[in-house]
Amino acid sequence: MRGEEVMPKRKKMGILTGGGDCPGLNNAIKHIVLGAYRDYDIEGIVKGWDGPIKMALAGASARSKTIETYTLPLGPEQVRRLDRAGGTILMSSRANPYKYQDSDVSDQVVKFLNRRYHALVAIGGEDTLGAAGKMAQQGLRVVGVPKTIDKDLCGTEYSLGFDSAVNMIQALVTNLKSTAGSHGMVYFVEAMGRKAGHLTYWGGRAAHVHFMTIPEVLTDSRKLFGLIENRKKKMPLKRGFTLDGLRYTIVLVSEGTRLKGVGEIHKGEVDPHGNVYLGGVADFMCNEYIKQTGDKNARSLTLGHLQRSGPPSNKDGLMAEAFSQRALELVQTGGFGRMSSIQGNAIGDTPLDVVIGRIRILDAQECFDAEGFQPRISPERIYNEIEIPKK
Repeated sequence: MRGEEVMPKRKKMGILTGGGDCPGLNNAIKHIVLGAYRDYDIEGIVKGWDGPIKMALAGASARSKTIETYTLPLGPEQVRRLDRAGGTILMSSRANPYKYQDSDVSDQVVKFLNRRYHALVAIGGEDTLGAAGKMAQQGLRVVGVPKTIDKDLCGTEYSLGFDSAVNMIQALVTNLKSTAGSHGMVYFVEAMGRKAGHLTYWGGRAAHVHFMTIPEVLTDSRKLFGLIENRKKKMPLKRGFTLDGLRYTIVLVSEGTRLKGVGEIHKGEVDPHGNVYLGGVADFMCNEYIKQTGDKNARSLTLGHLQRSGPPSNKDGLMAEAFSQRALELVQTGGFGRMSSIQGNAIGDTPLDVVIGRIRILDAQECFDAEGFQPRISPERIYNEIEIPKK
């Protein structure tokens, strides 16, 4: 029938990347292609779920042109250098098939993708894979690869991009210390992390920051400011130094930090998955610190997209390969509706259902000193994490 997609004789596989970009995405794309091209014609789908939505909703007369716009043939030649760069060659978006222009178009997307592809590999975080999990329940032949620098994805102890982001935070904050120390400054540095403080916790530990705030714990800013002031008073005066210059302080702040009496700092916008855009908490805390202490030698800095920029770390490169291999095994065995994962030291897979409506956060009672705003390090447990319903 004209305008309808018919499953080709040679099997076809689609790959998409959704949500925020990060190092390791291109590596995963490369390893999926190199592992599958002998058995499949492979297409990259551009701009996350936005690509399938636009193709599924295109009219018969426009569908061929829309497919050409939103797909990219992939083979060994197209991907051979991908592992050298961060980001994603397929671009990304936060589009949601369950809320496209206030409509649920997931049925149309599932039908289109199942007609065009034998299998779809979705690489993403809780929103991208959450949508994949729900469409898998509607019959979509999809497998997932976990990706998020927030590391808040349930069902796996690691997600692509996290190690690279922690390394970047460590490098940026360590470099900042030279300026902060030279001027005796107090710096409030904002890291990503909407509901989970993994980036701040591990990035802060790696960079040896003085204090940190995480979303899992309500932050009493007055108490924190008092600790900062006490740092200046503890050090005795030395020749050639003023009291202000004796101590500089770095406070690493999760963007989702909840302030006592204030709550989260919102930008006011909401993405298609219902997430409120956060940001500005470091700036807010810096201004409050100046007002409450009178110390004007304070600054704020938002690390922003620098955290997820650049090439992947060694770990993310290796994990991209391992996750991709497992995803292809799932495709070969018909294990749709599942995603690659790691538990303990073993690569495995887990149902995409576990991603829907749940997040993985720090077990703050075990690993964080809420009174001292510092990590509590346990010799028995490296990872102190729990999985909870997403609020």
